[in-house]
Amino acid sequence: MPVYRNEKAKGEKKWWYQFYTGEIRNGVRQRITKRGFKTKREAERAMVEAQAARQKGQYVEPSRILFRDYLQDWLKTKRNLGEQTLELYHSYLRTHIIPSLGHIPLAKLSAHDIEMFLNSLHEKGLAAGTVKRIFSVVNAALHAAETKELIAKNAANKVEKPQVSRRRKLVVWDPAFVNVFLEQTKQTSRHWIAVYLAVMTGMRQGEILGLRWSDIDFEKRNLTIQQTVNRHGEIKQGAKTKQSMRSVALSPETIEVLQEHRRLIMMERTALGSAYENHDLVVCTKFGGPVTQRTIQKVWTSFLKKTGAPKITFHDLRHTHASLLIKQGVHIKVISERLGHSSVSITMDTYGHLMPNMQEDAAAGLDRLIQKKREVQCDDTKNPDHRV
Repeated sequence: MPVYRNEKAKGEKKWWYQFYTGEIRNGVRQRITKRGFKTKREAERAMVEAQAARQKGQYVEPSRILFRDYLQDWLKTKRNLGEQTLELYHSYLRTHIIPSLGHIPLAKLSAHDIEMFLNSLHEKGLAAGTVKRIFSVVNAALHAAETKELIAKNAANKVEKPQVSRRRKLVVWDPAFVNVFLEQTKQTSRHWIAVYLAVMTGMRQGEILGLRWSDIDFEKRNLTIQQTVNRHGEIKQGAKTKQSMRSVALSPETIEVLQEHRRLIMMERTALGSAYENHDLVVCTKFGGPVTQRTIQKVWTSFLKKTGAPKITFHDLRHTHASLLIKQGVHIKVISERLGHSSVSITMDTYGHLMPNMQEDAAAGLDRLIQKKREVQCDDTKNPDHRV
């Protein structure tokens, strides 16, 4: 049977195919139908592949696909996810989702099944935020299955979305404390530079550890994020998201600090000669190799103990950077770009509570602007000879 075009369909996916399997059940010829193709050629190619798979005994009817098998195939398509996010998804599937729901046929997975699954996660003592993220994975997978018409409806749509009672309150340091902390810890570790960059650039830990000297333009005073180091100490090309591959402007002082640190690295490189493992990294071991996140955590913990500083995480330095920019009145879009957020809304959701006076400041600023124009107009009226 040929492919068909659905003239009533809305959007781009109008083509579908249908072919007979050669089987007869209860006097009815069995056929396979698949919809949701953008072009005629795409539908034809898919039909040929389905027919070939059936002949080889590899074709599985959607109604017989187990949720665990579908999840594995679905995850292979998520190539746009960052490495750490993908690793987290694999962990959720392996540890929670597949053991509880994997045996259920995809087409028979119900809202009740999902609700019971979420209840079991709460009973295990998982944090509300973790349960919410696991549910998001299930929901995303089922949404994709619905789009591909492997299932009639996404059962997760009928499940009440898990709620997180309260977002963890951001703990940030004020400018005065940041200055004191950086000064007290500067000479205590070669990895102090990682802490400094977190405060001054807002970069993520993996981005800082992956930063190379070749990524820094000392003349233009900026750096470009091109690679990261994961939690296993492995260098990975690219970044968390497309927006994370960004350029970050550097202050004159930051340039000076980097140049001073570079002199130390060059001295070590010269002293070791061929024994030096040159990865061109800004934050590196004495032998030039990448530094693990665990090492940075140890350094960070020692800094907190040494200074008696309020306990915050290394990642909170990124929040501190954002708060310092907000206090300077930097536009939220600029802050979002520096942090590499995928949208300004994420920045607002995270830091909006730090700007409660923005509306008042805007109104006051408008008053000052209008008042200034009035004063100029009054001066022009009094001194007509000075009009332009």
